[in-house]
Amino acid sequence: MIWLPLCAAILLISSAASAAAAPLSLPERAAVLDLLRQAPQPPAALTAPLGSDDLVAELLAYAEREAGLLSRPIEINPLWTLAPARRDIPAEWATARAQGAVEAWIAGLSPADPRYGQLVAARRDYAAKVAAGGWGTMPATGALRPGDIGPKVGALRARLEAEGFVALADPDEAVAATARSPIVYDSALEAAVRRYQSLRGLEPDGVVGPATYAALNVSAQARLAQIDANLERWRWLPRPLPATRIEADVGAARGALFREGAAILDMRIIVGAPSNKTPMFASQIETVVFNPPWNVPTSIAQGEILPRAARDPGYLARNNFIYRDGRLQQRPGPTNSLGQVKFDMPSPFGVYLHDTPGRAAFTRPVRTLSHGCMRLEKPRELAALLLASQDWTRETVDAAILQGETRRVDLEQPVPVFVVYNTALVDEDGLHLLPDPYGWDAQLNAALNRQALAQLDRDMAPPQSECASSAD
Repeated sequence: MIWLPLCAAILLISSAASAAAAPLSLPERAAVLDLLRQAPQPPAALTAPLGSDDLVAELLAYAEREAGLLSRPIEINPLWTLAPARRDIPAEWATARAQGAVEAWIAGLSPADPRYGQLVAARRDYAAKVAAGGWGTMPATGALRPGDIGPKVGALRARLEAEGFVALADPDEAVAATARSPIVYDSALEAAVRRYQSLRGLEPDGVVGPATYAALNVSAQARLAQIDANLERWRWLPRPLPATRIEADVGAARGALFREGAAILDMRIIVGAPSNKTPMFASQIETVVFNPPWNVPTSIAQGEILPRAARDPGYLARNNFIYRDGRLQQRPGPTNSLGQVKFDMPSPFGVYLHDTPGRAAFTRPVRTLSHGCMRLEKPRELAALLLASQDWTRETVDAAILQGETRRVDLEQPVPVFVVYNTALVDEDGLHLLPDPYGWDAQLNAALNRQALAQLDRDMAPPQSECASSAD
């Protein structure tokens, strides 16, 4: 007999549907209102009383957004293969009400990672700046340096005040100070400029040149949109993230190994140039390769190496290139383009993490330089930590490399890897709003805006009837 469990399922569905349709209780209403007031984008309708149906509609729209269901990443860009879990938000809501678990369901809607919450707080700050009128632009003519004097220095100070890098001065005191002495690019202003440059992904040299002017002239509205794009990408990640994992952040050009949820190794990385973008994807480290050979991709061989060899007949021999099975290969060694450690991970893109002999590039503020793979500042440290449970140490890693032979060591427990793209993030130094080297913020925001407009058109469409398409 199967009708008993079937009846029980029907009764459960019916009960959930009835609960979802019932008016909100006072505690439920309070919980929903509190959530929406703290949302990254609080609904404007909250300024007026809302009935249960309207309030639930706002809640479900919020939940859809926080679940990352407003976009299908790979449909926007084939290099974006991170994807949120598919969910039925109305069904979840109905179940939560039927089980008396509304507050718990609400509490789990947003990513729980503290970095997401910090970015939400930054969004509120920039939304307030936009509402206050934002800031104007500065004429990008003539560099400003410490010791300079004049009205452009005053304009620079005012611009940094608008974004919180210089403390707001009392207007009367500022006028009096200006009357007493000229406006000077002093040491305090230089420190503010250096901090601004550091948090905007620029060389923190204290000189306001073309790149710094360009950053200063990004509007408050554009910065708010930048934060929104990054919040949306956060929503594509698993919840919770694995406690042990690697995050490779292409936008910030940094990587980190996490253990028990905390970063235990942080490093700079070099990522794909805009012409060879590093994709966003999830994978796992399965094997550490010491002294790897480099099997040169055909595109690189034909487009770069062979033309160089044609101009310089000794180039291939000097750089340890040979032909193996009809393919160009660079033999292992300290000058190998992969360095002396490689981390294998499956992906449809053929990119991975690896060492590099070119160490100087890690000091650059802009590190979009590779063909798509990610070069690591601390590959030996990472190898030792990944293999620690298999009795490897930094000393045994160094010894394996010193032997000079290619050696593959499989991880007994593969480590998840998430290749992400952050241009807005908060850390102990403050809010970083970085350049968008691939133009992906703009691409994502354009897609979200199209989706929002399409939803608005659907909401405003007149109801259709059977005679809507018939002749009069």
